[in-house]
Amino acid sequence: MDNNLTISTLGFKLIFSDKNGSERREVSRGVNLPEVMTVKHQPYVDSATKKAGTRSVLRFDRHLALADGSIAPGCSAYLVVSRLTDTGVTSADVLAVVERIVNTVQEDDTGLDLADEIFVNGEQ
Repeated sequence: MDNNLTISTLGFKLIFSDKNGSERREVSRGVNLPEVMTVKHQPYVDSATKKAGTRSVLRFDRHLALADGSIAPGCSAYLVVSRLTDTGVTSADVLAVVERIVNTVQEDDTGLDLADEIFVNGEQ
């Protein structure tokens, strides 16, 4: 993965990276209101199948100025992908399950546009 990434026209600059993960920050709204991208990986063993795999987390934290005047990560989103370490599990399989999530919340003609219902209204 590249050190610095452009995502939706925003430039996320690498802050640190080690064997366990990385952090990138985007500060176009000001240094006190960053958006932080974190990537982490962790080995795991599936409890049902007893097969080994890797759990990867992609997280975005958006810092906001709150009504009380403080600044805090006001909105965060995580994508956790658990993938068995097996040649039968491909990037196409990972992409297929991630696309299900995107298509559930995406608001254009290709998606169900359920972001408000799920994340704001708390519907099930």
